[in-house]
Amino acid sequence: MTTQEYRAGRRPPVSRITRSGEILDLVRRGQAITTGQLADQLGIARSTVNDRVELLLASGLLTPAAESPTGSRGRPASTLAFNPRAGTTLAAQLGISGVRLAVTDLAGVILSSEMIDIDLADGPRRVLRLVTDGFDQALARLGEDRARVHGIGFGLPARVELAGRPGEPELTDEVVRDVLAAWLPVPVFVDHDVNLLAFGELCARDDAPEVLVSVKVGTVIGCGLVVNGQVVQGESGMAGEIGHTRVGDSEVPCGCGNVGCLNAVASGGALARRLREQGIDAPNARAVAALAKSGDVTAGHAVRMAGRDLGEVLAGVVNLLNPAVISLWGYLAEAEEQLIAGIRESIARSAQPGPAGKVRIEPAVMGADAGLYGAAMMVVEHALRPDAVESHLHASLG
Repeated sequence: MTTQEYRAGRRPPVSRITRSGEILDLVRRGQAITTGQLADQLGIARSTVNDRVELLLASGLLTPAAESPTGSRGRPASTLAFNPRAGTTLAAQLGISGVRLAVTDLAGVILSSEMIDIDLADGPRRVLRLVTDGFDQALARLGEDRARVHGIGFGLPARVELAGRPGEPELTDEVVRDVLAAWLPVPVFVDHDVNLLAFGELCARDDAPEVLVSVKVGTVIGCGLVVNGQVVQGESGMAGEIGHTRVGDSEVPCGCGNVGCLNAVASGGALARRLREQGIDAPNARAVAALAKSGDVTAGHAVRMAGRDLGEVLAGVVNLLNPAVISLWGYLAEAEEQLIAGIRESIARSAQPGPAGKVRIEPAVMGADAGLYGAAMMVVEHALRPDAVESHLHASLG
């Protein structure tokens, strides 16, 4: 099938699309970038590869790249490259007081992002209406067509933080998925925000650690776990709920109904309340981090002590999982000097010397965008699966 026929809207037979998705996957991952390399990898004729490449070029998913030396006196081979601008994803990360929205390309690069203030007490319908309105406005600003959206990734806080008003349904995975899919009929992926944070870190890193722990230290605390390239969900989907681990002998009440939880003692929300009680203007976790970074002694001490409390809990994680990396994300991570110093003190004191000496504690590779990147890449990895690509090619010509 020629490019002109594709663009004219003629539907190719399914047999002419088969294995196109594998070709795109090999090119996207840099495992094969010429017709010859693709034919060798897949064990099929070059003419078959050329036919599929023609479709992928016409669809915009592939684009011609530079010529590659062949190692002989012949003409250099033309190379291919994945085109991340062939479509978009929508990504959202919901927090306790706001939701961050982004439009990305098919490599997870953020094209537009904004933070929208919300009140979870308003209930899921109003919160999700703000999200869909925000997505509509962002697409309009970019001049992007809804038809180019390949999916939506949505990160939710821990379930215990999402209690709604009496009579309002909870903001569950199912509610989010149903509302967003009704607004735009594309695949919707909903997960715990720290799982998407961990997945984003995994995708962004070059070192591929066997065990990676991604910790959110914002208004609340939680963590996502990656083991052997897979995000660990747990039997009930609640792996990583370290924010509700009791710290020492603390009796501070926690919103979950227990006392002494790490969230109640060391989260950004807890620190902000404590500083306000001392007469310091700290309305939220971000303000606490800003004060600590600016040299405020009281705020800096509070963040370091929070790091020690967090480190006590993470020491158990280090002993259990022996992670290569603990990455930090969230408002308090912006005060990384004080926070990391406190974490290191406790891990050095409470974890076994072997794993404690090996683990690296550092800010998230993607910084503030880590959660959104993870949400976008969750969409990308599903949308660009070989079978999904072939379905897209066939449906786009229907």
